[in-house]
Amino acid sequence: MNKEWFIFKGTHHLGPFSIEEMEEFVSVGEINAQSLVWREGAEKWEALGKTRELQFLVNKTAPPPPAPKASLPDLPSLPDLPDDLPPPMPKTAKRPAPVEMDEDEPPPIPLDAILNPDGKKRVFKKEESDRFSITDPKVILGLIVSIFILVVGWFYTNEQSSAIQIRIKGMMPVYLEKLQEVATQKTPSFAMTMALSLDGKTLYASSNKEGEIVSIIKMQSLPKRTLGTDDVEIMVRGVIRNHLGEFSRMQLTKGPQFVPGEYNIDFTGRRIHFLNRKFRFLNDIGFFKKLNTTFTYHTSALIYAGTPREFETKLAQYRERIVEEKIKPFADKLERFQTFQSLLTKTMENYILTLESVKRAKDMDGFERGYVKEVSPIIQSLVVAANENSKKFEGDEEAPKNKIASFKTQMMMGKQIGELASDMIVETKKLNKFNSAEKNALRAKFEGRYKNIKSQIDANITLLSAEIDKIGN
Repeated sequence: MNKEWFIFKGTHHLGPFSIEEMEEFVSVGEINAQSLVWREGAEKWEALGKTRELQFLVNKTAPPPPAPKASLPDLPSLPDLPDDLPPPMPKTAKRPAPVEMDEDEPPPIPLDAILNPDGKKRVFKKEESDRFSITDPKVILGLIVSIFILVVGWFYTNEQSSAIQIRIKGMMPVYLEKLQEVATQKTPSFAMTMALSLDGKTLYASSNKEGEIVSIIKMQSLPKRTLGTDDVEIMVRGVIRNHLGEFSRMQLTKGPQFVPGEYNIDFTGRRIHFLNRKFRFLNDIGFFKKLNTTFTYHTSALIYAGTPREFETKLAQYRERIVEEKIKPFADKLERFQTFQSLLTKTMENYILTLESVKRAKDMDGFERGYVKEVSPIIQSLVVAANENSKKFEGDEEAPKNKIASFKTQMMMGKQIGELASDMIVETKKLNKFNSAEKNALRAKFEGRYKNIKSQIDANITLLSAEIDKIGN
């Protein structure tokens, strides 16, 4: 079977083919009388219907004897022929040499590339048959396999645990170790913790779960475990990605400002499944939305830039200073009432001793002189100070009411002691001389009023002492 014929189609030429193969191409409609052909020894391309050796293929006649080689006229120009037709093969070549194409042109198509799976030739088809079709079963199968491979790859990349190493600049090693410890926990349940950077401006959170976790963290200060007196609540929102989250913004929901110390932490997080993370539109589909996971967790952590030991030292010093500041106003009040108590007792003792030792009323002048010199000035200074403080807070609507009441109580105690001494001096001087009955009557009257004043002073001392003990504890 002598293969010497070449066929030109579009921008390519194929071959060589035998006459039998050319006949088959004509019979199946792959080529026709207008198709350009060429064989070894011919100078130019020629339409199949005008080629003497191949006319029988379209005219259904017996093949004529081969004609002697001769020069053929130039190929007539056809309106649909491309300008860059390859030149004819050289006469001396026994087989057509490969046509050298520009780098932008496709190479000649070998015959085995245009065979159907069953071995039948499919030399030329309409251009539409060579285009990509999404409905092709092979294409669909290929897409399914590709998606499966991608899913497996993403699962391996995003869901499988790997060596976890948390590195944060500007953090105490003790807290970095704690973040690392929680991140590497291999437990089915969720766990997390938090720590503060050395500059006190950034919060970090670590969790033992992979992936992207949209997080809401509520932090509440523990009583007496912060370097402040006010209760503090903070809300933090952000994302923990692959075990670590960084939060530089905090929302203060209670308290004047953030203070370092120990905090209760209530965590709520939602991990976005890696498919939903890669393809956001899947979150609107119920099945894929259920692949996301919700976590809740409660813990506590020391949110402090220094070491835990340093915090405990500062906390002890701070608590002592705060206790002193809180106790001071109560201690001042207690000291005043104890002074009133001492002055009342001294007044009573001086009066009883003087009353028992004198025989005439005018001899009570010694008690009066002693009271005016030693007791009355102190009482007056306490009453005046209490009156001034009471007026200072009286116009202030935000002033604590207990402070006003306390100052008024101090004024009342001082006045009662002064009135007791003054009244008993007057009562005593009404008598010219004393007998036992008169002295007993004066003593009983003085002691009755003394006990009434003393009970009020003692009650205030008891309340103030209890308040001081409460603050100290």
